[in-house]
Amino acid sequence: MSVALLVDDEPAFRAKAREVAERLGSSAIPKLRRRFHRSTAAPPGFTIRERGLTAWTSYWQFAIFEIVYNFREQALPMLRKVAFGEYDWTQGNAIEVMCRLAAEGIDRDRTLADLKKKMPGMRDEALGYAAAPLLQLAKYDLRLAAVVDELRQVDEFENAVRDIIAMDQP
Repeated sequence: MSVALLVDDEPAFRAKAREVAERLGSSAIPKLRRRFHRSTAAPPGFTIRERGLTAWTSYWQFAIFEIVYNFREQALPMLRKVAFGEYDWTQGNAIEVMCRLAAEGIDRDRTLADLKKKMPGMRDEALGYAAAPLLQLAKYDLRLAAVVDELRQVDEFENAVRDIIAMDQP
């Protein structure tokens, strides 16, 4: 997937995802969801030896979620199923994208209310996978920072945030 290859260049990664989303259209959402765990073979520069055991699969999933993000409101039903469904390592990605959309005013109240209600029952890994990129992005986006601050009222999410902050400390 051409988007995943750009993972090290955030502006190019986001621009390519937007381009692919425009080309595919939102009718591709179900097909994209089915591809979460069916990546192509790792291309040169992204092999196990070069990037680690699960790197390519992670980049592949980041790319799919970035494409899905560009479908905006139309992506919410699928994102909600992944975020609130049975645990899967994509759950954190779905939460992250839902939060980014909420920060832009897309289904904000419902998303935050549902996340606050469901987060106490979610696995720590899912909350950590969501919190890490949200904390990074919130440094540069005040609207997203407000979403993160609101979610930090949930003890389980606050614990995930604290764990991430502690890992970043020297």
